[in-house]
Amino acid sequence: MKTCATVFTIGWGAALAFGWIALAAPASESAGMQTLNMMLAALGAGAGMWSWLRIRRGC
Repeated sequence: MKTCATVFTIGWGAALAFGWIALAAPASESAGMQTLNMMLAALGAGAGMWSWLRIRRGC
């Protein structure tokens, strides 16, 4: 349960942080960096959602 809770917190934190970086990036930011930030945000959201589903089932 503790591992799932840790992954939940880190996953959603990464989703919020990298999502904000992707949205607030200046127009001069390279497309590669923008894509990387969006991919990291999606990966964090996926980890957060997966761990939340595991916590709901009792991990």
